[in-house]
Amino acid sequence: MDSEDLLFDIGALVVAYFGILIGTVAMPFSASFILDGIVELLRGNGPKLLVFALTFTAVLAGGGFFLWQFGTGNPTVTLDTLASMAVVTQYLLTFSTALALVGFGARMVKLLSRSR
Repeated sequence: MDSEDLLFDIGALVVAYFGILIGTVAMPFSASFILDGIVELLRGNGPKLLVFALTFTAVLAGGGFFLWQFGTGNPTVTLDTLASMAVVTQYLLTFSTALALVGFGARMVKLLSRSR
């Protein structure tokens, strides 16, 4: 194995982990903006934020999935590596979902306090 092969293998793993980061960190926050868009739509402010958030979420989901598939499609990725990626995914998804919900709650409290 020469240095180019090693560099490609490491690069593929970096791409896969970047896809995991997009899917587990960016997606929950994007989903919280979808909730904001729903609230704005129910308040009569139009669907502009909801459409933007849905589009942005779809682009993030597709991009993250593509990067993850590309990175894990490398033949040198072992089952142990995939198992460690699953653990990282679970931890990141747990914390980022909780933080996204806290952010959504904070924005709703700010919206309700501003409307009084």
